[in-house]
Amino acid sequence: MVIDVHAHYVPSDSLKVATEVGQRYGLKLEKNERGRDMVTRAGKAILTQLKAEFSDLDLRLSIMDHQGIDMQALSPAGSYFFYWMEAEESLEFARWLNDRLAEAVASHPRRFVAFASVPMQDSQKAAAELERAMTRLGLRGAEIGSNINGRYFDDPGLDPFWEAAQALNALIFVHPQQVVGSERMKDYNLANLIGNPTDTSLAMAKCIFGGVLERFPRLKFLLAHAGGFLPYTWGRLDRGYRIQNSSTSKIAKAPGEYLKLFYFDTITHSATALEYLVANFGADHVLLGSDYPYDMGDPEPVETLRGAKIGARERDQITGANACRLLGIGE
Repeated sequence: MVIDVHAHYVPSDSLKVATEVGQRYGLKLEKNERGRDMVTRAGKAILTQLKAEFSDLDLRLSIMDHQGIDMQALSPAGSYFFYWMEAEESLEFARWLNDRLAEAVASHPRRFVAFASVPMQDSQKAAAELERAMTRLGLRGAEIGSNINGRYFDDPGLDPFWEAAQALNALIFVHPQQVVGSERMKDYNLANLIGNPTDTSLAMAKCIFGGVLERFPRLKFLLAHAGGFLPYTWGRLDRGYRIQNSSTSKIAKAPGEYLKLFYFDTITHSATALEYLVANFGADHVLLGSDYPYDMGDPEPVETLRGAKIGARERDQITGANACRLLGIGE
């Protein structure tokens, strides 16, 4: 089975529901100059109608067939995390979205599994919704942003969520959003090209140095875009760890040892980088991903993997076996 673990799904009425949930924030559903729906706040567009590939399941299935993808793990688009709202409204939208994700899975149970959305600005509410989504809806984990309104994973206030995720054996898919330094990356789409991998790297470095994996050693993190820059600079992290004052450290091992616990998708856009990732972290920690249907994704992830110098046994792990194990597919 070939499984794409990085594929975004946005139900067709998401803009309407977001407007209803966010009424007290002044959200309005309007038309842009091209006649397409958009959600505005104080006259500024914050969400726009996405192309059909995001919501049309039949179209999605036809594209998957063309790609040679048997199954996708559906995840929300980062623009719908709504961490900037109060937790109660964010939870309301997350519950609606998770119900829709469960319906999509139920409509094609052999083709889809899904990650939940949770209101990470309130870790107790996020933990409760993760439990509901996994135990009642059958979702397989959660997708979370790389930061929560500027808070990163070393924040002790997030511990109730990590505790719940570990207890539920959830796979936590980390996706960049609201990236650090974006105000200095407005040209050339650099907030995406540089900002996205930077914020993932920052999030997971703070996760490591902050001792999250010391407190919750069975947490499972899947990192978008092949882990950002972190897998390629782990030697620098280890050097920094060795020269720091050990009395202030929150971790008992070099950062690279914790980095080996993470899982990575294949979206490197470079065969050499993908080969490096597999060689250094193992084929059992790399999973096929496309970032469907974004234009910065990999439209032919299976072909990309075939083009890299990776053995047949390792390819089998990457294309499906790892996802089956981590997401409980086939159990």
